[in-house]
Amino acid sequence: VMAKSNRNVEYIQLPRIDGWMTTFSDMVTLLITFFVLMISMMSMDDKAFREVFGFFNEALGPLEFTFQSEVQGLPSVNVPVTAKIYIDTTSLSRSLLNAMEKKSIGGVAGRGIDPLEVKVSKRGLAIRVPGDILFAPGSKDIANEARPYLLSVSEIIRETDALVSVEGHTDDSGEADMNWRLSLERALRVLDFFVYEAGLSPSRFVMCGYGETRPTGPNTTEQGRIKNRRVEIILLRDRF
Repeated sequence: VMAKSNRNVEYIQLPRIDGWMTTFSDMVTLLITFFVLMISMMSMDDKAFREVFGFFNEALGPLEFTFQSEVQGLPSVNVPVTAKIYIDTTSLSRSLLNAMEKKSIGGVAGRGIDPLEVKVSKRGLAIRVPGDILFAPGSKDIANEARPYLLSVSEIIRETDALVSVEGHTDDSGEADMNWRLSLERALRVLDFFVYEAGLSPSRFVMCGYGETRPTGPNTTEQGRIKNRRVEIILLRDRF
């Protein structure tokens, strides 16, 4: 005889053990979206904020932004900075003098108030820094007195997007091989200063040393030899 089935029994389907994961994932996604939205809103200036949410004013009426003062106090993160372009020696010399005046740099005895010479070269605009300002005779270490001048030049470089060539030169005293090596080492020290002390990007620079091969004055006179001992910092024209 078959047992009667109990019609009063109710069968209940239990929820899946991992069912909570769906709700948890949705909550985490919403939280991430919320925080990203808050960060993006706080990084906007007031004008951009109102432009983005301006459609609410039309659809729902004017909105009050309780944190408006905080938004106005934040700097804009995408402010475009236009690089300066120096097309002649006059504008470059004026900017260089202004940079030196800000650092209260005086002139050099026998060289006047503007010891750094600005010249036009075939490749761009060259700032010639005399070797006797940068280095002691026969030395490759930058003198402490020369650092303010190089910092002034670094401000000019920072304002442009030009590729910069740092080039060392010597007079014809001594052996040619030693002069070439000295000019290269001096150019390297100036380049290191721009990168490690002035904080400029190394990708902005190229470097070379010419030794005694490119004089600007006669090596037969002391004045000419002084002019030949120099480091030239050239704003290359192909990146102006």
